[in-house]
Amino acid sequence: MFKKTTFLFCVLTFSNLSIADEVSSDANVLLSKVRNNLSALKAEFIQYEWLESNQKTDINSGTVWMQAPAQFRWQYIEPIEQLIVADGKQVWVYDEDLEQVTVKAQDNSLNPIYVIINDELSKQHYDIKHEVNSQGLDWLSLTPKLHSEEVKSVWLAIKGDVITQIKVFNHFDQTMVFEFMQVQRNPEVSDDLFTFVPPEGVDVIQAIGE
Repeated sequence: MFKKTTFLFCVLTFSNLSIADEVSSDANVLLSKVRNNLSALKAEFIQYEWLESNQKTDINSGTVWMQAPAQFRWQYIEPIEQLIVADGKQVWVYDEDLEQVTVKAQDNSLNPIYVIINDELSKQHYDIKHEVNSQGLDWLSLTPKLHSEEVKSVWLAIKGDVITQIKVFNHFDQTMVFEFMQVQRNPEVSDDLFTFVPPEGVDVIQAIGE
């Protein structure tokens, strides 16, 4: 199964892919509305794995902040507190209970979260297509231009100018879902929100080549 730390850590540190550009016109219009004058975003989220039996498992919740072009702060609150900070150069995963921080160089290529705030990267690394309008939501599919070990495809649900869901499918037929609520466009963001300094006394692990 997906695990929240493993999944996000992998998704935030993918290797580079080749450049191409294939975006359906409908998808381009929808994404343009989402990104119009968007420099930062804040939302509450629920993250879970969606099983073939139509059940949710490994449910987590918290708050996420994003800032273009490549900064994130994922604050997990329930059921266990955990913090993931992507500062544009490195990704920091802080587990307070274990008194441990894992850090790796950040590679801004195939992360589906970048689709929300980075037009260039999403077009560069995905073929993007409008799939269906259902129950007031427009669904876009994103297929990696080159094979990825972690991501088979990504689906985005768009309502108006907001992405309300992200579904990430892997090659083991597993689905990770992110639902976003109380989305704020361009909230005030403090200078240190995307900066992480390991607390004194915690173990810092350099994750090289993972």
